[in-house]
Amino acid sequence: MDKELEIEKKYKVKRLPKNLDEFEHKIIEQSYLNKGGAPIRLRKFIKEEQIQCILSKKVRVAEGSFECIEHNIQLPENIYQELLNAKEGRIIIKTRYKIPLQNGLNVDLDLFHGFFEGVCIAEIEYKSVEQANDYRVPEWLGEELTNSEKLANSYMATQASSVSEYEEFILNKS
Repeated sequence: MDKELEIEKKYKVKRLPKNLDEFEHKIIEQSYLNKGGAPIRLRKFIKEEQIQCILSKKVRVAEGSFECIEHNIQLPENIYQELLNAKEGRIIIKTRYKIPLQNGLNVDLDLFHGFFEGVCIAEIEYKSVEQANDYRVPEWLGEELTNSEKLANSYMATQASSVSEYEEFILNKS
């Protein structure tokens, strides 16, 4: 099992970067297990012809913190498919673009499909708490939204009742 500390913040996206499709990207299918308990994430990454399935659990270091510990277990695709039968709510489908920044950082830009079509949220994973507190994000990103419950993918998958809850996060690709 892989375990790593993540220091990440979520941001509103004011506009998409130009030439978006030129950046590295992959499709992510994501759903959640454990009704009523701490969510366990079930993910499938599709990049070109490669498929990677992962079972993961993310735990915040402290309430309201942007630090979390993530535990990951690789799964064969057939086990992933079997676990889907126990999912709670909907499957989230999104394209994740990896957009390089200075200082070795990247923006993970998620464009959602299906139920959340057009919703766009960005995330930056930092190397330290100090860097996360001091970093000036690119001008195409807006306010920090790290602790917004409704932007947690587990909430989106299991509790969101309508895409209208996310109107302020829907962007046109043009």
